[in-house]
Amino acid sequence: MPIPQSVVNSNQSATQFRVSQNVSRPTSLALGGVKIKQDLDGRYCLNDLHKAAGKEKRHAPGYWLAIQQTAELVAELETTGIPVVTIEGRNGGTFVMKELVYAYAMWVSAKFHLQVIRTFDAVVIGHIQLVEGKQARERARLEAPALTDAIKHGRLSAGKDVKHYHFSNEFDLINRIALGMPSKVYRAAHCISPTDSIRDHLTPCEIRCIEHLQRVNASLIDVGMDFESRKQKLSQIYIQRHSRALLSEIKRLEF
Repeated sequence: MPIPQSVVNSNQSATQFRVSQNVSRPTSLALGGVKIKQDLDGRYCLNDLHKAAGKEKRHAPGYWLAIQQTAELVAELETTGIPVVTIEGRNGGTFVMKELVYAYAMWVSAKFHLQVIRTFDAVVIGHIQLVEGKQARERARLEAPALTDAIKHGRLSAGKDVKHYHFSNEFDLINRIALGMPSKVYRAAHCISPTDSIRDHLTPCEIRCIEHLQRVNASLIDVGMDFESRKQKLSQIYIQRHSRALLSEIKRLEF
């Protein structure tokens, strides 16, 4: 349904509803099985939202855009950008800022409004977890040299030789506690090639656990604690600090 001329002639400027030649871009956001397109500036397609809401004529975007409350909200959003644009062409439509998505959903029904809120929350949480996971992987990589240095200096200060397996043994100790198996077994179980980093295949909770245990293990080596004592201490820390979070994460991923 086209945007009524009355909307353009209201208190808003016509540029808010300008016709754009920009094409829409794919998005992972979906509601009720309908993929919600976005334009190049991140606005969401109202026409797709209308389909997701049930495509009833009374919920057509044009009707909602014509009401005074919508016009006032659009006017408020002008200070942060162009709230509404129309894109022509096969994949076009009316695209609006996220705030207007919430407002439109609330106008349609409480049920659809709640669905939109939960969907957007899930997208935001997923993005945060992705960012946090990348940051945690980087921290874990940064902690690894500290652990290798502790191993090297600990053995040298005790007058012992440093062999390559001394390093792999310590990292496998961390993997056995945090992942329940050594790295070689974990790679086989999860079809990870020898050239890929295991850290890139772990969940955020697993990464945080490994990062923490690596840091603690380096400190325990520095104070001269033997392998078996460190193994016991690290296992205790795992149970106290990480096991519950990892269990909750596994349950969430299963459902």
